[in-house]
Amino acid sequence: MNSNPNPNPNPASPSATTTDDRTGATQPFEQENHRMSQNLKPNAAASDQEKGPQEDKDVGNNATTSTETVPKDPFDLANISVSSVTSEDLGVEKPIIVVPVDKPSKQSFFRVHPDPTFRTDARIIRLDAERESYLVTNQIWPAIPGETKFVRLIPYITREGGLGLWPVSLPDDLLGKKDSNWAITARAAAEYAETKWVRMSANMQLGRYDVMTSASIPDPVWPKITFREILEKAFGKDHLIDSLDHPIIRQLQGEG
Repeated sequence: MNSNPNPNPNPASPSATTTDDRTGATQPFEQENHRMSQNLKPNAAASDQEKGPQEDKDVGNNATTSTETVPKDPFDLANISVSSVTSEDLGVEKPIIVVPVDKPSKQSFFRVHPDPTFRTDARIIRLDAERESYLVTNQIWPAIPGETKFVRLIPYITREGGLGLWPVSLPDDLLGKKDSNWAITARAAAEYAETKWVRMSANMQLGRYDVMTSASIPDPVWPKITFREILEKAFGKDHLIDSLDHPIIRQLQGEG
């Protein structure tokens, strides 16, 4: 008698084998289909991560393209309009190197310094051909009175800002020189110019200066300079005669 309860000596029955084979053959395909179905499902986070940088890049490219394609207006008032500035606002200072000694130009409006301490009566030697003036000290001019001219030295400033020293002729009782219409009208112009802008031109027919005034021009801005400094810059050492050995004295006396 056989004591084995299983009549089939083979522990794996044919039906079980068939089932196991079928299951083993089907399982890989099911796993692959499941994996593919999972991949086909949209992933919101991944989509945002992949899409976001690309969109940002596209936006950046579009912004760059927009900036490059829009031309700048060369006449934009924001780039060219400036408020009124002066040399002082810009820190610019125009030093005074030389002060010319002559009457104001007939083509310029001018003002004279209103401060009475900014003027002095003196004697000068005027070389008309060279249009140069030499200041003569009180120690020298009595030895050559006939060579000198009695004047009042008055600083003036033009509308353009030029500083000058005007030798206005004065009556010379010492030498018996009478006053002239030229000198009288010049002094009148200097007096007007203390408070008004003046333009002075020669009237050759009448032998005098014609004076024109203007009240519409703004007051001048005088440079920060003393009257002594004006005299120094006007005459300097070369145009100051303080010795009878000065070359100009020797020239006037016919010496070599």
